[in-house]
Amino acid sequence: MKNILLLVLGLVASSAAFATASEPSKPLAIASLIGYDKVKLVVASQEATATLALQDEQGHVLYSSNVNLRGGLTQKFDISGLEKGIYKLSISVGKERTVQSFTVTEVPSHPLITLQGE
Repeated sequence: MKNILLLVLGLVASSAAFATASEPSKPLAIASLIGYDKVKLVVASQEATATLALQDEQGHVLYSSNVNLRGGLTQKFDISGLEKGIYKLSISVGKERTVQSFTVTEVPSHPLITLQGE
């Protein structure tokens, strides 16, 4: 009887761990500026495939890609050709999503980009 109880407890614990492991979690991501014309996105390692997207302030998708996060992700975006405005860089795993916004404005000598976290 004691062995059966241990077996049942082991099955319950393993199935609870499996349910937790299979649910996607919100991706951990940080965006940073490189100079004044590139944005670098770093995403933590996760056992999931994610959708990476860059959108303008009207919601138009300027870039989209499916990426494997198994070893993490580091990707640079050349934003030198972007018009003035607010842009969103998002990484989605299932229904979970992390968004980093940045603004492109012009200063007399060069564009000015600022990052905002959400």
